[in-house]
Amino acid sequence: MTINQYEGTRQIIRDAQSGAAGAADRFVRQFERLVWWTVRSFRLPESDAEDVVQTTWLRAFEHLEEIRDPDRVSSWLVTIARRECLKLIRSRREVPGLEFAEQRDERSPQPETAALDARMNDLLWQHVNSLPDSSRDLVVALSSTDAPAYAELARCRGIPIGSIGPTRMRSLRKLRTSLERAGLGAQAWH
Repeated sequence: MTINQYEGTRQIIRDAQSGAAGAADRFVRQFERLVWWTVRSFRLPESDAEDVVQTTWLRAFEHLEEIRDPDRVSSWLVTIARRECLKLIRSRREVPGLEFAEQRDERSPQPETAALDARMNDLLWQHVNSLPDSSRDLVVALSSTDAPAYAELARCRGIPIGSIGPTRMRSLRKLRTSLERAGLGAQAWH
């Protein structure tokens, strides 16, 4: 995320909430990669992934007025996307006799593995979201596909560049401790 994007997030959200021209497009562009990254982590077929992304944006815009803390919009969008993916997966399971017409790629994971991966991903994000706000925001910012450079992040957040690495490590240790306390140590991910 560039400095202008980070600083402009609050304004983009206010503009989108007020219905300003082009604000909805700017809002989507700001968070599009994050939403796609979240949906792709569920390894859905491309057409399903596209549907879930569209539904995520629909849900986001339906509840745009409810945003009170623009700094937490990333987590909010990730939660919406995860819930929509899980809703799709559950709906597929509930249809008796549903046969998928497309051929399975032997390199793709077995359904059990995909379901387990999706559940573990969900649990991971629950634990990330339970971190203190500053830790969570840093972990989310630095784990996105378009993570900013430390210098850029320091400028955006108004913190010394030298504190980012140690803060990141403390945040990841908190996350690891939280996961281990929940019985989700390294062995649970394999």
